[in-house]
Amino acid sequence: MYSKNSILPVILLAALLSGCGGEDKTGKDGQVVAKVNGDEVTVHQLNYELGLLGQAATQNTEKVARQALEQLVNQQLIVQKAVTEKLDRDPRVMQALERAKSQVLVQAYMSKVAGRDSTPPSKQEVGDYYSKHPELFAERRIYQIREILLDKSVPAAELQSRVKSSKSLEELMGWLEEKKVQMKSGVLVKPAEQLPPEMLSRLYQMRQGQVMAIEAPNNISLSILMAARNQPLSEAQAAPAIENFLVNQKHGKLADDEVKRLRAEAKIEWLGKFAAAKGDDKASSAAVNPGLENAEKHVADEKSNDTDFIKKGVSGL
Repeated sequence: MYSKNSILPVILLAALLSGCGGEDKTGKDGQVVAKVNGDEVTVHQLNYELGLLGQAATQNTEKVARQALEQLVNQQLIVQKAVTEKLDRDPRVMQALERAKSQVLVQAYMSKVAGRDSTPPSKQEVGDYYSKHPELFAERRIYQIREILLDKSVPAAELQSRVKSSKSLEELMGWLEEKKVQMKSGVLVKPAEQLPPEMLSRLYQMRQGQVMAIEAPNNISLSILMAARNQPLSEAQAAPAIENFLVNQKHGKLADDEVKRLRAEAKIEWLGKFAAAKGDDKASSAAVNPGLENAEKHVADEKSNDTDFIKKGVSGL
């Protein structure tokens, strides 16, 4: 199945192939566009590759089709060599292939689930979301932030306390230097919508020069608000992005409900060392919502491969 963006390249390719004139240039039944050591490359494979390019494939169609075909030929040559050297029987390669197959199947099924409700968001829903998130729209800002990444030689709780008690940035930096904390510094300029939700909600309330600390798995980030420039969006300007977000949010809810239904109907057995955790389904059955508000929570809470596949399936819609 092709997306809307892929339909035009496919039509153009069909016209290109049929326009060659005279004898059939695409092999038997018009399906084969190249042979690599006897292995066929079909027009369907080429169509698929062009579909992935979307609108880019509509520019200089013949050249783009030729380039895509060249890549398919190169790919087939490498695949043949890999099979000759029995890499397809390597346990790690076999696992990777099975994982890729699972991801594709999950995305295909989640696409089907999402198709159960194609109703677009109403103007009222869009308006409600707009009014509830002024930091993203009506009071949207462009933030200039100095970010300092610290190692974890100082406990996060102690650092948070010091951030609150320090009278100035200079005092805080002096304390970090005394502690011999390793630091990397840089300046970021980002609009509100490109910031993590938790960070944005805090920046929105901060004054110039204030500092916040956010703990990550490998480091602690100090963010100093250097400047914030107003650049609001009207509801009309924001509507397309809000509609897209609400659609994705609805797809995430459908996916979440479907996973819960499948788990409820399935017989799941936990074995070995995992048997002790058989009653704890929190991580595996957590909501699969691609919405911005819950993005960081999912990264932290949902670590199983199954959940990763499901999120990728939803994000691929």
